[in-house]
Amino acid sequence: MKRNTRSTGNHCRRGLSLVVVMIAISMSMALTYAALSSQARGVQVRQNVNRKEMARQAAESGAAIALNQLQSNSWSGVATPLSGTLSSDKLGSTTYEVTFVTIDGQTSPAAYPAGKGQTSLSGSWEFFDSSSSGLSTSSADTAAIATRQAFQLLLRSTGKWQSATDVLDFVTETIEVGVELQPRVLGRTILAPDIVQASDVLASNDGYDTIQNYALFASAGSNGSPSLTLQPGQRIDGPSWLTDGVSVFSGPKWSNSVQDEFLQSTGTLYSQTSGGTTTLSHPHPFGGPISTVSGFSSSEVTDLTKLNVPRVTASGSLTTPSISFSSWKTYQLYQGGFNYSAETVSSSTLDNTVLRPSLGNPLGVFYREGNLTIDDNTVVQGTLVCSGKITFTGNNVLVASINWRDSSGGVVVATSNLFPRLPAIVANSIQLNSGTRASIEGAVLLTSSLTGADGSYNFVSDSDPNLNGTQATSAPIRQPYSQVQLPTGIDLSSVSGSGSHAIWLAEGNSGNWFPIIEVDGTNRQLTILGEASRSNPTNFRIRRQRARNFDVRGPLLATRVTFSAPSSWKLSNGLWNNQYSLWQLVTQIQANNGQPITPFATWVADPANYDGWGSPWDEVGLPLEPVIHVRPQTGVRFRDSLPLFRSYVPPSNLITATNDPSGYRWRVLFWRDMP
Repeated sequence: MKRNTRSTGNHCRRGLSLVVVMIAISMSMALTYAALSSQARGVQVRQNVNRKEMARQAAESGAAIALNQLQSNSWSGVATPLSGTLSSDKLGSTTYEVTFVTIDGQTSPAAYPAGKGQTSLSGSWEFFDSSSSGLSTSSADTAAIATRQAFQLLLRSTGKWQSATDVLDFVTETIEVGVELQPRVLGRTILAPDIVQASDVLASNDGYDTIQNYALFASAGSNGSPSLTLQPGQRIDGPSWLTDGVSVFSGPKWSNSVQDEFLQSTGTLYSQTSGGTTTLSHPHPFGGPISTVSGFSSSEVTDLTKLNVPRVTASGSLTTPSISFSSWKTYQLYQGGFNYSAETVSSSTLDNTVLRPSLGNPLGVFYREGNLTIDDNTVVQGTLVCSGKITFTGNNVLVASINWRDSSGGVVVATSNLFPRLPAIVANSIQLNSGTRASIEGAVLLTSSLTGADGSYNFVSDSDPNLNGTQATSAPIRQPYSQVQLPTGIDLSSVSGSGSHAIWLAEGNSGNWFPIIEVDGTNRQLTILGEASRSNPTNFRIRRQRARNFDVRGPLLATRVTFSAPSSWKLSNGLWNNQYSLWQLVTQIQANNGQPITPFATWVADPANYDGWGSPWDEVGLPLEPVIHVRPQTGVRFRDSLPLFRSYVPPSNLITATNDPSGYRWRVLFWRDMP
């Protein structure tokens, strides 16, 4: 029995040992598996990290390649994505793809809601959206932001690692780079190693760069229908190119002797020749020489000689630009950039309306198919394109091309104060109603004529402050406004900010009138409608606003310009002869008494010589002060088509840069990883 007992105990001990060994083996295997599994996971993690890093590096490489492409002649534009393969092996491949989108991530401007550039108004002067009334400032802010964003671009670069054996096995990383176009223009500050002559401005190939040097370019004319018909109270302030003929002061029903005396006295009063150069000062009907190909008729020579207007017979014609209305329906700011759509003006009449740039239309191009009437309280900030006739009938009207200023008055992007501007109006023709009060700031391009304007020099009903001085300065603020700083001692208590008063700001031998829309008497500051840059102190006058006038501050291109005489000048032949006889009598008395002789133009302008005639004669007389004034903007250049800026053109010689090289410059705004 004992022997059997020991045998059983040994058997139990051997069984227990086997269990222990098995447990040990199991634990060892588990630990080994865990170690191997951990090692495998580590390898996988390292592979994932490596692949993620490869994808990120691919995204960075794509962004760098895209930035380089933007500034080379190999860039195909925003519509063409960039892609490439950086590496490929039996495990997988690494690639990148770069797309170009708007700065706020839209795939194209067409994704923006349409119609945000129009705002209907109520009231009369509220459309100036000053700080105290009318539209909120945010309306102008939104327009400025839209224009600025047109210069900005978002590069979206996606790097990808893709398994060679499993299409579901891939890793992507995305980087976004925001950039802003910095076009190079002549006159900018040159930074090394840039080329002085480099300019990204797309030069006109249709002759407009030359034509815009003239205040007026009229491309048609014939006997009996001259290129230009100008009446008293109207002024072309600068050189003119007239293809055929000019008629001066033919509207009044006066005799040849009365007209000759008036022309002679006007030329004597407002012109001066020194050293072979003739200066024609405001309010002379011309502000510069007249050039023509056909020469001047004997009667034209006689009239222009009395006015002392320099005449130039050109040796050859200038090419008249071909204007295509449909080409304005879509446009680009720069070659290779986004395609924007002009906003359609569906109504045949603009009344109590503001048109401004929007995100989908950042240059504010507004297109009307057919005729258009512009009535009261209308502002267009941009380019108004009309395939038919534009008729101006209303008061408080301003059409102003984009002046590249933001809501604070600063430039939109670097050196944009040097950028060329778009036209204010592109149309078939313009007809001026006799009662309109309107201003155009920017170039006017017409395929046909500009006619009308029976304006008269009377004033709106209000108090007459009759202030003047010599030390006014002004600077543009947010479009379409400027701020005027007046000297000490000027009492503005009688000046209204409702637009019923205006200020004359002299510039050179001329100047311009601007409506006053806000008055800060304490600081002697005025907010005016229009762009007025007067950094040096200049002469000023403040008085009631003209009731009827039409001003163009920019070069005018048309086939013919035919202005009608103001109604107040359409006196009968008998009345003109009577006034002429009275003047002769007065001047004879002055001569006998050794007194200065009053020129006939001065006599005609004096309201005291119309006692009992009624308004406007006994209030303002018949002055030459223009109610129609065409005057280019100093230092501003225009383009007659889009895009404005050209893509890369390599110089043929890096030393001389004889072919005017260009090449977009992009400033990086940010570089960010996307989640």
